Amino acid sequence: MNPEFTALVDSDGVRITDPIERTQFDLHAPAAVSPGRTDTDAFYFPVDTAISVRTPWLRTTKGLDVYARDTDGNMVGESSGGSRLDLPADAYNLELASTQMKVYLAVESEISVSGDPSAVDISFGGETRVEIGARSLHEQPAGTITVPDDVGATMDAVSLLGSALKTTTCERSFPSLRGHPPLVEPGERFTVEGDITRPETGVKIQVPEKREAVYEVAPLAFYLGADVVPGREPRLITDDFEYALDAPGDLQQGINQVLQQVFFLDCVTRTEGYYQVDLRERADLEPHVDLDFATLYGAPLAEQLRRYLDVPFEVVEPHLPRWKVTMDVSPTHENVAVLPFAADELAVVRCPDDPDPSKVEPEPEVFETFYRGAGDSTLSADVIHPKPANSIEQVWVGEEMPIGASKATPESLKRRLDVTPKHQITVDVVCNDDRMREEDVVGDIYGTRDLYEFNVTVHNDVTTAGLRNLLKSDTDFLHYIGHVDDHGIRCIDGMLDVSTIEESGVRAFILNGCRSYEQGEQLVEKGSQVGVVTLTKVGNEPATDVGTELARLLNYGLTFAGAVAVIMEDKQRQYTVLGDGGVELVKTKCGIPLVIHIERNGSGYSTEFHAHATTNYSMGSLMSNKFGNSPVRTLGSSVLQKQFDSDGLRECLNSGKNPVKVDGELFWSDEISIDTI
Repeated sequence: MNPEFTALVDSDGVRITDPIERTQFDLHAPAAVSPGRTDTDAFYFPVDTAISVRTPWLRTTKGLDVYARDTDGNMVGESSGGSRLDLPADAYNLELASTQMKVYLAVESEISVSGDPSAVDISFGGETRVEIGARSLHEQPAGTITVPDDVGATMDAVSLLGSALKTTTCERSFPSLRGHPPLVEPGERFTVEGDITRPETGVKIQVPEKREAVYEVAPLAFYLGADVVPGREPRLITDDFEYALDAPGDLQQGINQVLQQVFFLDCVTRTEGYYQVDLRERADLEPHVDLDFATLYGAPLAEQLRRYLDVPFEVVEPHLPRWKVTMDVSPTHENVAVLPFAADELAVVRCPDDPDPSKVEPEPEVFETFYRGAGDSTLSADVIHPKPANSIEQVWVGEEMPIGASKATPESLKRRLDVTPKHQITVDVVCNDDRMREEDVVGDIYGTRDLYEFNVTVHNDVTTAGLRNLLKSDTDFLHYIGHVDDHGIRCIDGMLDVSTIEESGVRAFILNGCRSYEQGEQLVEKGSQVGVVTLTKVGNEPATDVGTELARLLNYGLTFAGAVAVIMEDKQRQYTVLGDGGVELVKTKCGIPLVIHIERNGSGYSTEFHAHATTNYSMGSLMSNKFGNSPVRTLGSSVLQKQFDSDGLRECLNSGKNPVKVDGELFWSDEISIDTI
């Protein structure tokens, strides 16, 4: 399942296809090329497969950054979004950044890079042999740890999560250098299957022998490759120093402050390493700390930790990127299986006290139209209100139904590892009510992406037998428009109760009808990976708006949880996510998806660019934004603030097709006029 290379058919050049992530990347050439397989020895970074072509230049289909290195890996130049870069004849490795797989070029020639936000030209000064290498970003666990219902054994398992680290230097702050931790499964006795060995980092984490403490410390233990041991006083321990973890008496808060501080300072320190870029966060932080990052880069891990933690958290906190996910985990033995996924995301893990489920009445409806369902307006299940989290996504792992968070299970999270690679994405749109046909325009939205092959089918007036077959079929996404209640999904000949099907073959879905939570929960229990459902009655007009915008945001590349969060911001939270909300239907065209927030400020416009971390571009990814001739490098989940005049904002909006929020309303940059802001 390595990346595949083929010659382009409709134009000249090479197409690289990642069959695991089901995405493509094209490099255009001035004439037809004949890709030939070659070895991977010429590349500084590892690649899965490589080919060679002869061409005088290559062109990307997106403005992106190009990093140039010599054969020893030393940075010798860079181009941001097509900015000019000229290098004399020599042997070079070129990295094309922010693509949906790792793509590298190896050449012996002169180099000239130029372009704009829509395309980048890489010229070699004449026809040249160019080696092109690619590596999938997909990662699989190296094995499985089985854990009995024992806290000490759970500590031993968490101590092995760091076996996935590909380096113990600060470069592990890049997600591609962390690897996916081994799976952890509840069982009768402790066993380890696979190539799982904890790195020798010399770091220990001492926490009380309580399940809650062990669960909460798992991401930090993974990131540090630490040995987790029991002890009354929670501490981070190396040969040279100890550091108390219970910040103001709160162990969970202390653990996550250390995780965020160490990770963030690693991201700053690594600017002295592989990618020597001008990082905005470093420029903002450096005047406030007494840290020599050049010296710290080569220092042992213990010394880095000591110097990092000498800095008060209050100094670092204002500069932290937005965290991708907070995960509230009910500390049961079965939920030990979520720890590898929490660690992989570097999640803030919290084990809340026993929740107090209660019936929650929604705000009064304001729509004087028919509803997609019948009965009263109460929620379809007992729900709880998790403590708010300062993160992009919030996940609840427990029996209750959370308001304001996705609800995940260990089984749904594990399904992200079992997605069958396909070149084509299948989407089925089902509309079972003539009065709701306005929403079936989503069939035209899905598939408007040039990096994917889509098969979109719109079904009207589906029978129970027809819907049953669709739910059992191997489809990537089902968008249902119609009526739903606790008894089933309405078809033209009656109601189909999902509990009557044996298995769901639908990878992802939205059930856009009233109180579809129970039916959606059944789909996830029976095999679906993720779904969007409703908790209450929903009016037809707002439901149509939500369904249409969800289709556009998913097609843009946001995660399911991220898309729902953008739509539901400042609104009633009738919609929520079940299953693994951190996955995407498709990947972004290039890099990290952005949501632009605009507010008029006198004669100008205060603009915030909210990066939404994804599976491939998780915590620690590097993002480049170009304003005029000045690239701004930030961490991939940061919020970048800019002030524009009318011309500057217009140029910004015209540079790409991005979602835009103005006064809580969602627009798109190619449709909004700045005169209306």
